Amino acid sequence: MVPSYHTAEPGEAEALSVLARILGGGNRSRLYQQLVVKQGIAAGAGAHFWGTMLDATRFTIYGSPRGDAKLADLEAAADAEIARVVKDGVTDDELDKAKNRCVRSLIFAPDEQDQVAEMYGSTLATGGSVRDVEEWPDRIRKVTADQVKAVAARYLVPEHSTTGYLLPKTET
Repeated sequence: MVPSYHTAEPGEAEALSVLARILGGGNRSRLYQQLVVKQGIAAGAGAHFWGTMLDATRFTIYGSPRGDAKLADLEAAADAEIARVVKDGVTDDELDKAKNRCVRSLIFAPDEQDQVAEMYGSTLATGGSVRDVEEWPDRIRKVTADQVKAVAARYLVPEHSTTGYLLPKTET
């Protein structure tokens, strides 16, 4: 479990949002590049921070095996990438690109009315305000590489994680 925007210390939820973009926010993310492009063991991989919850929430990492790869292979590779963030942190380039993608997602949200409704609705329903939504880009821009490394070390601890495998139903 990780804190939500409602329960986090100042800056933590924003750092978790940026971390989710760095680890799994698209085809330039660490997980996609490592598992899909370099190792070729996944058809897809990503991460998501469910920040607009009332209480503690989830930071999800996911992947789909490709070819003969086993789910355990994906799990080990994802754990290794998380360990690299915890040990070495993130680069300034990764940080800047992730923050820009986060901010762009808010800027372009009005293009999709359902995203606007979800963004404001989930914020207001969990004790936030319109001002919180409006100030979010500025809070994201203030996230540092040290904050991203710190939330990874504090919350992405293998001993505290839950892993689930979605498998096809077998004939009995």
